[in-house]
Parts: sequence; C-alpha cells; structure tokens
Amino acid sequence: MDRAQLTRRLLVASILYVIGFYFIGSAIKPGYSQISNFVSEYNATGTAWARTLTYAGFVATSALLSAYLVSASAIVQVSGISRLGFWLLWSLPASFFLALFAPCDAGCPIEGSTSQSMHNLYAIVTYFGMGIGIAFVSLAPKFSAFAFRRVFMLLVGIAFPVVFLMMFQPDLAPWRGLLQRSLDVALAVSLILMTWTLVPSDHHARKAAA
Repeated sequence: MDRAQLTRRLLVASILYVIGFYFIGSAIKPGYSQISNFVSEYNATGTAWARTLTYAGFVATSALLSAYLVSASAIVQVSGISRLGFWLLWSLPASFFLALFAPCDAGCPIEGSTSQSMHNLYAIVTYFGMGIGIAFVSLAPKFSAFAFRRVFMLLVGIAFPVVFLMMFQPDLAPWRGLLQRSLDVALAVSLILMTWTLVPSDHHARKAAA
C-alpha cells in the first residue's frame, strides 16, 4: 500500500467512524435528537453515556483524523496560502479532542460553567479555523483545473462561520443539530475533494519528480 492509498483509506475510515459514532450515540443517548441537539451534547457533563462517548467517540475520531492528516502532510500538493490552509485543518481533530478537556454543560448553553465557557471559546477557534482552512486549501494551484471543486470548497469555507452563528439563533434552536451536521457533511465532501485532487499516488509523485 502506498502513502496515497493509506491517506485515502484513513479518510474513508474517519468518515465512516464519525457516521457510526453519531448514529450509535443518538441511539443510546436518552432523549437525544440529531435534528435539534449539538454533537457536543453526546458527552455533556452529567449526562448518560458521557464518558463512553468521550473516549469511544470524540477521542477515537480525533486519533483517526490526526492519522489521516499526518499521512497526507508528506505528499499533499499545497504551497503558500494553501499550505497554511492545510495546517489549519488540524482544527478538525482538535475540535473532537478538546471535548475530553472541556465538555459542554447539558443543553450546551451560551453561558454556563467554566468548562462551558472554555468549550465555547474552543468552538469559535476551531470552527473558524476549519472554515478558513478549507477556503485556503481550495486556492492550491492544482485546483485551477477543477473549477467546480474549488468553488464548492470556497463556499464551504464561507459557510462555516455563517452557519456557526446561525446555530445560536433562538429561532433556529430546533434545527441546530441539523445545521451542524450539514457542515459536517460539507466538510467531509471537501476533504474527499482535497484528498483525491491534491494527494498523488506514489507512482505519480515519483514520475513527476523524475
């Protein structure tokens, strides 16, 4: 297996694991709704299954995504601002890992305990980091041959801060889980587009170097 194959398989494994985590978590969490509840509420302080979902869900997902980014980092075709964008994608595994240290309070309110305040701060940094990261990666030179992919990723990058702010509007509270998961889907598609566009196979990398 070459490095590109490993990178792609790690991404696919990460996406499938997150899907399983979300559906299993919502199935075992009493009263949980993927439409109205934040992902962070899987391990909200003092709620059922919080510890299990912290380690089997958030920490395990962070480890998979970190392995994917480490594998991709050696071969991804980025430079300049798109390289900065790639490094900003570390906001993604960080967003899952930080759930270990700063879980939200039950219901994920805007104001709450010290842990909730830290959680809110981390959320702002990681969501904006992911949005900027995806937008910057789309500026990689190789995307000039794939206009649709570039435009899609730019729009996803713009959508991150916009949808993030929408999730906290009182009128949209019944749909905030759905809004958050729409960003997750868009991000997953963006990572797939990035990986299949900017990660060459070892054979092609050696050929280009020759």
